[in-house]
Amino acid sequence: MEMREYDLASSNHKFRVKGYWLDQISDFDQEVDYPVIIICPGGGFTFHSDREEEPIALKFNSLGMHVVVLEYQLIGNEPVYPYALQEMAKTIDWINHQPESRHVDKKKIILAGFSAGGHIVAAYNGVATDSKLRTKYQLDQYSGTHAAIILGYPVIDMTVKGSFPNDEKIRRSISPDPTLWQAQNLLNKNSKPAFVWQTRTDKLVYVINSLMYVEKMTELGLPAEYHMFGSGIHGLALGTYVTKKPGKNKYLNAGASKWVDLFLGWLQMMGFLG
Repeated sequence: MEMREYDLASSNHKFRVKGYWLDQISDFDQEVDYPVIIICPGGGFTFHSDREEEPIALKFNSLGMHVVVLEYQLIGNEPVYPYALQEMAKTIDWINHQPESRHVDKKKIILAGFSAGGHIVAAYNGVATDSKLRTKYQLDQYSGTHAAIILGYPVIDMTVKGSFPNDEKIRRSISPDPTLWQAQNLLNKNSKPAFVWQTRTDKLVYVINSLMYVEKMTELGLPAEYHMFGSGIHGLALGTYVTKKPGKNKYLNAGASKWVDLFLGWLQMMGFLG
């Protein structure tokens, strides 16, 4: 496995991605092209959580997938949107231009978003599959498309009272365009399949977020698998000792940690692995 960092740019904005590339297995009878997962970590749009970067990237590597971590635009002098959407489109385009020697299955690009990163992935699943929105947010200059998404305890609707971000000033610093505040309303009949999981007792991002997204997908007839675990805090990541914060056992959750196995089964069922 090779890990490398790359500097990319979209709309004159520089950003960084990290590639976790699988090697070929020498005793296979033929070469294998691997799917690739693009991870958008959480962090409240103010930082990129390390707990949702390399630990999850390596876990996905172990399932037989290349991984790219997207360090998207954060709140600062400029808003998160629309730059984060353009950065995702550029990253997909960049993956599509990887050399054949990288052995990427370019038809199996899967987007994974956690918490705030989940909003970027959820919104992209609507914007990038709608020709008018794709033009409006200047994504049409980039090639390639994603095949599916995975959302872990995602921010979906930024207007949910009491749920993050529970402040209009923060919402506008994330996106001055209210069109992007409610990712479920961006979905359309061309949006891609989704695997979604969250805990019912999430006190930061209320579980209604993921429920609304899956409900909208169901209305549109889009493939979706949803797991709501009975208990657990926000930001579990893997839910194991690998991503547990020191001295904080609340980040251990044997039940919710099963999301990885459930996701693997869904990938196989959908024909993305195996």
